Amino acid sequence: MRLSQNFFRFMGVFLILGSLFAAIGHLLKPGEPTTKTEIEPFISQALLSDSLLVIGVPIVILGLVGIFIRQNEGLRWWGWIGYPFIGIGLLYADLIQPVIRLVAYPWVLADVSTEEEIFQAITTIYDQDPFGFFFPIILLSLIGPVWSAFSFWKAKVFPTWLAIMLFLLLPLFIISPMFGFYNFPAYLYIVFVLYGIKMMANSKIIENSSM
Repeated sequence: MRLSQNFFRFMGVFLILGSLFAAIGHLLKPGEPTTKTEIEPFISQALLSDSLLVIGVPIVILGLVGIFIRQNEGLRWWGWIGYPFIGIGLLYADLIQPVIRLVAYPWVLADVSTEEEIFQAITTIYDQDPFGFFFPIILLSLIGPVWSAFSFWKAKVFPTWLAIMLFLLLPLFIISPMFGFYNFPAYLYIVFVLYGIKMMANSKIIENSSM
């Protein structure tokens, strides 16, 4: 069954909108408070940031279907593994964790005052079972895009530069924390925006591998 270009335009719109919500959510993510007076502004901004993620991520996961189906003829069987990897990783990192934070922050930060108590209260959220047990799943949000970057490059449906940009998430993951920038996951969603634009713009995306 051949899907019409309208389907891919629709998926592209979903991918762009969801990715913009998620990227802005990551960029607005506040740094941890160090004093009691910083807690209330921190919770307010975290509420906004995590709400945008909760709205955007399910839309992104739906829009990603279009990317994989669009490459159906060129994508190897192992390339499809990237979709559940990305989906599960994003669900845990950018949907389940934000929901936990939305519920837990007002509660765990209610009776703390010192920097040490604040730090312990925030980090304790992720140490509790079952969330502490499942925490390694967050690595799929890195493995999935890198895996998919290689499979997309092999498929040669989307431009090679998009696959390279997707792969660059790996060095960004390593380098960014060294400079104190922890909002780097926004980069992944910016790349997804570009994929969405590409799906919407052309009825024929296949390009020469030299491009």
